[in-house]
Amino acid sequence: VLAPVAWYFTGRKHVDLDPLKQDTIIVGTNAEYPPFSFIQNGKLIGFDIDVAREVVHRLDKKIEFKDMAFTTLIPELQRGRVHLIAAGMTPTPERAKRIAFTEPHLTGDILVIVARSSHGEMSLENLREKEVVVNEGYAADGFMTEWGGALLTRLNTPADAFLALKSGRAIAYVDARDAVLPFFKQYGYEQFSMSPISGSEQVTATSLGISTNYPVFQQEVQRILTQMHDDGTLEQLKKKWGI
Repeated sequence: VLAPVAWYFTGRKHVDLDPLKQDTIIVGTNAEYPPFSFIQNGKLIGFDIDVAREVVHRLDKKIEFKDMAFTTLIPELQRGRVHLIAAGMTPTPERAKRIAFTEPHLTGDILVIVARSSHGEMSLENLREKEVVVNEGYAADGFMTEWGGALLTRLNTPADAFLALKSGRAIAYVDARDAVLPFFKQYGYEQFSMSPISGSEQVTATSLGISTNYPVFQQEVQRILTQMHDDGTLEQLKKKWGI
């Protein structure tokens, strides 16, 4: 089996793509997923954005963010066009076949069913054979697909999902609790109900994604994340973003 190629030829010489040998770490994100990554007043902010900034700062590197569709993050990482994914991504077994992940730096979230308040509390059984929105490629998409009881509509962003709910295009929207809370604040708590899905905690963990081509880079990023956990930095960022 051939080892992964970590460089390419340009003219007479090869260019080493190892992130640890670059001046700038390129971080891929999807800036439509508050509170993890989003645009506010023209600035890219969020929990995972702060995590990535601190990791890169402790690596003594510069940082560059590339905002792209969520579904293109893994292909762009595999092509070497980004070095790190910071986008509220869950390390699923399917994704782990394609890229490497750090240990989760955020756990304890849960999937919830969001519906118009007139529907009251909801359960999975209430969604059977009903139109339900998920965001394509997100943890809830995989969970609801595996459950198989609902008629799924896949939209790109949480904002699109809430608009679908408001317009009556779906009976419910399923996503992680931390991801929907900012929209409750935006639209008002009185318009929607939120019901937890019991046993879904294991599908909502958040990690940073790294190419399998760079195991030493992965070890360094993990070392820093562990350091950030031990010195209280991660806890401070969780409090900052209300998660």
